[in-house]
Amino acid sequence: MRHATLVRTLVVFTLASWACAGDRSAAEAPPAEHVPPVSPAETTDIVSLMASIPEVEVPALDMETALGLAAMPLACLDRPHAAPRSRPGYLDERTSVRRPDYESTRAFYGCSDWHSAVNSTWAVVRILREFPDNAVAGLIREKLNDHITEETTAGELEYFEEAKSFERPYGWAWLLQLYAELSEWDDPEAAVWAERLAPLVSLFSERMVTYLDNTDYPSRVGMHGNTAFSFAMMLEYARATGDEPLEAAIVAKSVEYYLADVDCPTAYEPSGSDFLSPCLEEAKLMSQVLGQAEFVSWFGEFMAPVYSPAFRPLTVAVEVRENDEALEEINLLGAKSHLIGLAFLRAAAMNDIAAALPPDDPRGAAYRKLADSHGRTGFDAMFDADYTGSHWIGTFALRYLLSARE
Repeated sequence: MRHATLVRTLVVFTLASWACAGDRSAAEAPPAEHVPPVSPAETTDIVSLMASIPEVEVPALDMETALGLAAMPLACLDRPHAAPRSRPGYLDERTSVRRPDYESTRAFYGCSDWHSAVNSTWAVVRILREFPDNAVAGLIREKLNDHITEETTAGELEYFEEAKSFERPYGWAWLLQLYAELSEWDDPEAAVWAERLAPLVSLFSERMVTYLDNTDYPSRVGMHGNTAFSFAMMLEYARATGDEPLEAAIVAKSVEYYLADVDCPTAYEPSGSDFLSPCLEEAKLMSQVLGQAEFVSWFGEFMAPVYSPAFRPLTVAVEVRENDEALEEINLLGAKSHLIGLAFLRAAAMNDIAAALPPDDPRGAAYRKLADSHGRTGFDAMFDADYTGSHWIGTFALRYLLSARE
């Protein structure tokens, strides 16, 4: 009911504002930044859309929900990455040998891959920060003290000094997010963990600035390589920690890449194994890069109206088949879990976009209601994923719940 009440309030306020404005002369017109972003007819269409979206309930970020979400990353942090699958090569055979000392020289060897270990670590840190007295708080601290040691972080730094592009940009963005979370937390152990990660963070930040100076095109895919998604996370880190060189580089590159974009092709979404929406992630990033008035103007040209047929692909929950053998056959490992995760990241992006719109913009309420719909889809399906997805889906669910609250 809160959505319907909000929409009615916004509509009345907006229409009343336009009625008053209609009596003014051109010389008395309000400044451009106060011009209503949608017309009365569009507002009516948005209200109709809102009425067509069913009311749903999603979990609140309370102690019970937090414990459920913490269970997923805690179950994988000590579970080493899977060894590469052995299969005949065209010319060569490949074999792998695990490092005998990985537990003492690597911090993020758990879960299914490096970036998942990092974002799982971020998830338990955020949950511990939000609920310091939760039932598994001691276990979370134990895992963090086991994984973020002087020796393991030194090993990570040594590896990345040689592996210059490994996990760039997605994994790097998550590491920066983890550091920002620790840095902002007034906790003695968090300060120690942040200090241990600081050299790796500095390496990533400096290399990212250099990398951005030498790249010309963004990646608009719906998976790890998506530029906008990583830029947005890195920008959050840079502003939280005062990393001005990285902030300036990301803002400049975002403007270069995206400012001229119009008519985002929503009909192309999703691809077979997407876990994020390229259109929504780009809009979210630009809401952080541009001032509100400039963003509203850009957004109107970039994104199809929320009530239009063109926007419909972003409103419909993705149907995940029970049997995804066909996806596995085309080497989309984890495709089923990715599509489940897509619901949470669509929802989080929609909430962030809504928060960036003016309070009197009725699109904000529509985006929030759609976000709840996607969030409900994610929670209904999240336990259908196998291990390939279950270890990280809790992280995405947490991102959504935080976006809904903030």
